[in-house]
Amino acid sequence: MRSVLTSLVAAGVLMGASAAPVFAQPADLTPQATAAHLAEVGSWRFQTRDRNSSGKPVCTETWRFNADGTATIESGQERVTKRWRTAENDGDRWLYTTSLTTNGAPDCTGGTSDPVSFPREESGFVLMFFNSGSALTCAPPATIAGPDGKPVRYVSEESCWGSIAPLPKR
Repeated sequence: MRSVLTSLVAAGVLMGASAAPVFAQPADLTPQATAAHLAEVGSWRFQTRDRNSSGKPVCTETWRFNADGTATIESGQERVTKRWRTAENDGDRWLYTTSLTTNGAPDCTGGTSDPVSFPREESGFVLMFFNSGSALTCAPPATIAGPDGKPVRYVSEESCWGSIAPLPKR
């Protein structure tokens, strides 16, 4: 129980809120249910955890997931088409994406990608959902020794770089 609380408190700290809502997170959210949820919501707002001098996210994007496994990412002026899938590994919910094409325009940070360098290799990250419907985008939790010497899964602030939240339906 202590290991679960440690992870939950760490996740709550990352969100700047109480960890209590995490307790109600569905434990049986399969990869199929995660995929269905992402596609049902459809449009998500991604924001980086890093903030600029005025306190706003360094980057904000719109992620659109389609039920057929395709997606579009709008980042600044850049438009990226992707293929996506979900999986579970060690109890974590993973989102894997493969970037297929880009228009080469500047993204939310001002950087550009050469369209010739697409498609790219598949990459993935862990989604940690909360009752609010939002999710952290993170590296997998590390395993460390707990106070009793038993392994504890630990989410550090540095391991999560952003979050996604459902956008209202149009």
